[in-house]
Amino acid sequence: MKKFINWLKSPSSDFALFIVFLLLLNIVSYNSFFRLDLTEPKSYSLSKPSKQVVKNLQEPLTIRVFFDKNLPTPYNSVAQYVEDLLAEYDGVANKNFSVINMDLSKEESLAMASDYGLSQIQIQEIKNNEVGFKQVYMGLVLSYGDSIETLDSITSTEGFEYKLTTKISKMISTADTLANLKQDEKINVTLYFSPVLKNMGISGCAELEEIVETTFKEVNKQNKDRLDYKVVNPSESETIEFVQKYGIQAIQYKSENQQKVAALGLVVEYNDDFRVIPVQIERSLFGYVVSGLETIGESINESLQSLMSNVQSIGYVTGHGELSLQDERQALNFNKMVSAHYQIEELNLVESDIPMNMSCIVINGPKADFAEEELYKIDQFIMRGGNVMFFVDSLVEQGGSPYQAAEYVPNELNIDKLLNKYGVKRNYDYVMDTNCYTTSSPEYGKVNLYWAPIMQKDSLAKKSVITQNLGYLIFLQNGSLDISGAENNSNLKSTVLVKSSPESWAQSERIMLNPIFMTPPEAGNFAPQNLAVMIEGKFDSAYTEKPEFETSDESAEATENQTKDENQLTTENHLASAKLPGKIFVTGSSYVTTYQILDGQDTSPISMFFLNVIDYLNGNEEVCTMRTKGLGINVLTIKSPALATIAKYFNQFGLVILVAVAGLIVVRSRAKRRKQIREKYNPNDSRQVK
Repeated sequence: MKKFINWLKSPSSDFALFIVFLLLLNIVSYNSFFRLDLTEPKSYSLSKPSKQVVKNLQEPLTIRVFFDKNLPTPYNSVAQYVEDLLAEYDGVANKNFSVINMDLSKEESLAMASDYGLSQIQIQEIKNNEVGFKQVYMGLVLSYGDSIETLDSITSTEGFEYKLTTKISKMISTADTLANLKQDEKINVTLYFSPVLKNMGISGCAELEEIVETTFKEVNKQNKDRLDYKVVNPSESETIEFVQKYGIQAIQYKSENQQKVAALGLVVEYNDDFRVIPVQIERSLFGYVVSGLETIGESINESLQSLMSNVQSIGYVTGHGELSLQDERQALNFNKMVSAHYQIEELNLVESDIPMNMSCIVINGPKADFAEEELYKIDQFIMRGGNVMFFVDSLVEQGGSPYQAAEYVPNELNIDKLLNKYGVKRNYDYVMDTNCYTTSSPEYGKVNLYWAPIMQKDSLAKKSVITQNLGYLIFLQNGSLDISGAENNSNLKSTVLVKSSPESWAQSERIMLNPIFMTPPEAGNFAPQNLAVMIEGKFDSAYTEKPEFETSDESAEATENQTKDENQLTTENHLASAKLPGKIFVTGSSYVTTYQILDGQDTSPISMFFLNVIDYLNGNEEVCTMRTKGLGINVLTIKSPALATIAKYFNQFGLVILVAVAGLIVVRSRAKRRKQIREKYNPNDSRQVK
C-alpha cells in the first residue's frame, strides 16, 4: 500500500491519473452537461417559454422521433438539430417528459409511423456516383394524456422550437380544459350536408358521411369522448340560415328550371364559439370534388385547440371603412394568420366599450372619421395600459378607369388627434425606394415597383426582439412617419422598427403608380424614411377632460333625473395621463395586411414581423425570438448582377483559394526562418534540416 501511495505521489503516475480523471469527467458530464450557444439568435438554446412548458408538465408527455438513419446532406443536419434540441428539452423538463427514438429498420416502427399518419417524403441521394431518390420519415409524434399530435415533414430547422413548444402548449391547454368540462357537457361536431349533392356526380360526396363519422370516432377517442357528432340535412330555408350563421359553403344549382341552393360544411362548436373545418367542393381537372377529406382529423384537433385553449382576445375596430376580415382581397389572410394564435373580435366602439380583458386592439385602414366618443374610448384604453396597432393609410385612391389614371389624395382623419398627441405624425406621401420589388415585362424588361420597398437587415431595428432575427421585409404603399414628438418626450421610448434604404424618397405630389412613367429623383434628394414605429411608455391623454358626447333624448332625460335625485354625488373617471405603460405600433399603410403581402401563413418574414408585433404588444416578448430562431432569410444586398456573380463565385471558390494561399505563405515563411537560423548559428553546416 505504501508503494502504491508513493507511486501516486511520483511523476510516473501522472499519465494514469490523467486517464482516470478523463473517465470520471466523462461519467459526470454524461448526466450533467452544458453547452455554449454562440449563435446570435441563440438557435441551439431553449427559450424561456419552452423551458416553462416542460418544467410544469402535470401528465406524461412522450415525444416519439421518427427519423431515418444515414440521411444525406442537408437532411442529416436537420436530424442532428432536432436531436440536440430535444436533448435540451429533456435536460430542463420534469419527470413527465420523455423522448423515444424509434428504430425505423424494424417493421413495427414503420407500421406505427403509418398508423400515426406520418407521411414519407422523397429526398435526393447521391450514392456510388449515381443520383437516386428514396422515401424517408422525418417527423415527431407527441402524446399527452389521451391526445396525440404530429409534427410531420421536418425538413428545415427554421422555427422548429416555436412549432414544437406551441404544439405542446396547445395540447396541454386543450387536455386540461376537456378534463374540467362537466360530465354532461360536450363539444359539438356537426356536418351540414344537403342530400341533393349526392346525386350531382361530385367525387367524394357518396362516401363523405362515412369518412367524417369514422374520423370523428378516432378523434373523439383521443379527446376523452367529450365530443358529440351529428349530421344535419338542411332544407333550403335552413341552408340559407346556416350559411349566414357559420359561413359554410353554399352551392348554387338548378332544379326544375329554378335556382336553388345547397350547403356543405363541418362545424366544431362550443358554447357560442365555433370553427369551420375546410371541407368544401372545389373544381378540379376531372370535375367537382370534395376537398379536405384527408385532413379532417387534424383539422378537428386544431379547431379544438383553438376553441378550448386559453387564447388571448384582440379587438378589431370596425365602422370607419376598415379592411374587412372576411374579404380575401382585404384582411382575410391577416385574420387567418392572427387567428391561429389569438382570438379576433370585431369591435364597434359606438355600440360597446373595449372589454377589460382585452389588452390589444387593431385599427386597420380607416377611411372615415371617428366619433368623439370612439376616440375618447381609444385614448382612455391607452391611458389604462392598453396597446394599439395603427395601420393608417397616408393616401387614398380616388377615381381611376381604363382611360384615366387614379388620383391619390391625403387620407385626413381625426385619428391624428390621438397620434399627434402620442408623438407620431403621419405624412401624406408614399415612400419610394430604388431598393424595391422588381418584376419583368416582355415589353419593358426589368420593372421596378418603387412603392414596394424591400428592407434589408440594416434597415430593421437591430436591438428589438421584433426584428433582430429577420433578414428582410417587403412593405407596400407606405406613408412616412415623423416621431420627433415621441423622441422629445422623456416618458416615452420610441423605436423605428422599419425604415427605407438610404436610396429612397417621399413623394406627395403627381403620384402615378405606373413604373413605366416613374423615375427616381436626383441623388441629393434621397434619404431614409420611417415606415413602422413602436412607441411605448406612459402617454399623456389627448383630452384635458372628459368631453361631452351627443346622447339620445331618453338617455339625456335619464341623466337629468339622476342628477336631480343624486346631485350630491359626482364621479370622475377621466385619466389625464397613463397610470400604466402602454404601447402603440404605427405604420402608414393598411396594404401590408392584404393578400398582396400576406399569404395567411406564419412562415414568411412579413408574417413573422406582424405576429412578433402582436406578441410584443400582448406581453409575449420571448415568443418573438423563439419564432424567428434559425431563420435562413438573410439575403444578398448587392444589386449589380456582375457583383452578385463575383460574390457567388468568391463564396464557392474564393475562400478555398485564400486558405491555400495562406498555407503557402506559412510554408515559405517557415522555410525562410529555418534558413536564417542555420545561417546565424551554424553557417558552415551543409546538412539540410527538414
